[in-house]
Amino acid sequence: MVLNKFPGTQVSAELLNPERSQFCEIFYEKDPFSPDTVMGSVNAGTSYSGSLFEVGQEGMTGAFYGILSAQQNFIGRHPYQKVHKHLHRLAANQETAIFHNFEPDIPVQFAMVQKPPAQSACIDFDGIVFINVFKNDLRPYQIDANYAMIYVVPPMGDLYSSPTDFLNAIEATAENIVRAVMVYNKTYTGSKSPSALNLKPINTIRVCLFSTGYFNTFEVSHDQIASYIYHGIANELHSKNTSITGIQFENNYYDAVENEIKIKRQDFNIISELLS
Repeated sequence: MVLNKFPGTQVSAELLNPERSQFCEIFYEKDPFSPDTVMGSVNAGTSYSGSLFEVGQEGMTGAFYGILSAQQNFIGRHPYQKVHKHLHRLAANQETAIFHNFEPDIPVQFAMVQKPPAQSACIDFDGIVFINVFKNDLRPYQIDANYAMIYVVPPMGDLYSSPTDFLNAIEATAENIVRAVMVYNKTYTGSKSPSALNLKPINTIRVCLFSTGYFNTFEVSHDQIASYIYHGIANELHSKNTSITGIQFENNYYDAVENEIKIKRQDFNIISELLS
């Protein structure tokens, strides 16, 4: 359901509701209505030692692993972690680095890292964004619109001194998602693609609610987290020239307790109020 345009932009905000279970589709499982859709889906990753930058484990990143490992034939291995660690080393003290000369068993044709600015509210690895453009024959469900995975390191509450600092880092991370896609679109697509890859600009970003669960040690509400993600995205989109045309919010269900009764709520319902 398309809700509205982000203020000061022509970028639409869309609320995705689950069709068959309590979770939205991570990737398109059938062709989207518009044949021009080029989508990057956000994966809420991890900064835990041993699983740093890994696709796997629990939650959202585990769901990504289940889909990608089966369809790209790397069950039991972690090629994306290898790519991410290599990019992070390449970046060193710079905000951005790219790589595109991959071994045959790596399922991407191009990858990029975008670190948050030095003055960002994010601490340690938090807020780092990787863009992984799939090889043409390895797009999920063989659908062309499933173009990239946008891997995000979510802020971890334990690193921050207050709930406000934690929420500010979440907002800065959301800003960096848009910043990463804009840098990629402007610098590395079309005729500017390295090695004549002819990469396409990403025009659609599918966003999950990150920094919940064990990341949310302050136990701030989902509505607060959703609001800060929204504002981070809106801040970076505002009045800027971008190839982005749509932001999709995955409005998954989650368990909540109200008056000692267990109920179901949804992640991004607050977005409707913010855009009204």
